[in-house]
Amino acid sequence: ESWNIGLYSTYASTEMQTAFTECEAGRGGHHQADLVIVELLDEQGQPVPDGEAGEVTITTLGVEGMPLLRYKTGDLCIAHQEPCSCGRHTQRLSPVIGRKKQMIKFKGTTLFAPALFDLLTGMEDIADFVAEVFSNEIGTDEVLLHLLPLEYGEESDHRIRSYLQAKLRVTPHIRYVEAEEIQKLQFPSDSRKPRKFIDKRSSMVDR
Repeated sequence: ESWNIGLYSTYASTEMQTAFTECEAGRGGHHQADLVIVELLDEQGQPVPDGEAGEVTITTLGVEGMPLLRYKTGDLCIAHQEPCSCGRHTQRLSPVIGRKKQMIKFKGTTLFAPALFDLLTGMEDIADFVAEVFSNEIGTDEVLLHLLPLEYGEESDHRIRSYLQAKLRVTPHIRYVEAEEIQKLQFPSDSRKPRKFIDKRSSMVDR
């Protein structure tokens, strides 16, 4: 606002050799149909219904050296098919909701690590956190939040649980820890950068 400029979102990757860029309407990035074919697919490789998130899958049209056929990017987006108010009629993509490998299915609700991070970062009662995902005995996802609260007590615990339930519609498992333990979780001996997400599910690795 201070600079009096407009900011527009762009979604792209090296493999695409093109970009999905917002117009002044700000209702998703426009598809460059002459450069790439884009599909949003489910876990079975089928197109998702309108309005649902799917994995962005591309076939390049403007690449000659190494064209890609139905390349799965791992990014999850929602497609907007209706004409844009700017006058274009091409498909538009929403911002990336999350990465497919970081999708969490917990108690019938689909969660994404970036959205969970944003939620926890914005909580006034939380000083720091680490989110852990693991598989239970029947193979479904469980979520454990290691939380460093600003204060310990029943009132703080009630506010935290109520807020998570209201925002996520489910309440993850919660474990309150001290600052020293948060540091150990975020900075394991084999890592030089902090980690906020630990994925212990089978076939997954820590991120």
